[in-house]
Amino acid sequence: MSVAADHASTNLAKYTTRNPVYRWHMQAFERFVVDMVTPAEPGSILDAGCGEGYFTSAIKAACPSADVVGVDASDGAVRYATERFGDSVSFRVGNIFALPFADDSFDVVLCSEVLEHLDNPAAAFSELRRIARRRVVLTVPLEPYFKFFNDIARALGISEDPGHVQFWSHAGFKDFVSSLHPGATFGKVHYYQGAVCDL
Repeated sequence: MSVAADHASTNLAKYTTRNPVYRWHMQAFERFVVDMVTPAEPGSILDAGCGEGYFTSAIKAACPSADVVGVDASDGAVRYATERFGDSVSFRVGNIFALPFADDSFDVVLCSEVLEHLDNPAAAFSELRRIARRRVVLTVPLEPYFKFFNDIARALGISEDPGHVQFWSHAGFKDFVSSLHPGATFGKVHYYQGAVCDL
């Protein structure tokens, strides 16, 4: 049995669902992130916390000439991503608090839907900033909306606990990122929000 056939996660379910409303939602989110990455005209991109690689592959499709790398703490997710998308993207296991790359290694560093799972997101941002040359792009859920819809989905038995420990409103996220990177710009789509930190 292949790794792809054997691997499952709540993150994977987001990208493989056949629900047309949820697919429309995820496509809008994908465009939102691509629009934050592409203006930097990157030749190299890191997707930190890449999961099973679906989003990383979408970034590669939007920036076909860029060298795109995905890194994740989950060995199973990295094996899945490599099997499914490894022809066009490189994947490796790594810790977001100690990424296995030299300073200024990538034009753009993307960290999408990761910081809300971390007890110390500021330390993670410092590490993302260390390896970025031009831009750091962040996304996190927009609260309280994400929690509201997720609680409904969990009550209906169609979603699991996402394991979030940070819950940022738009104002709270702006305050958090601006304290680490003054001059960041912000946007939102549906119940997600993002920040662009130009260096």
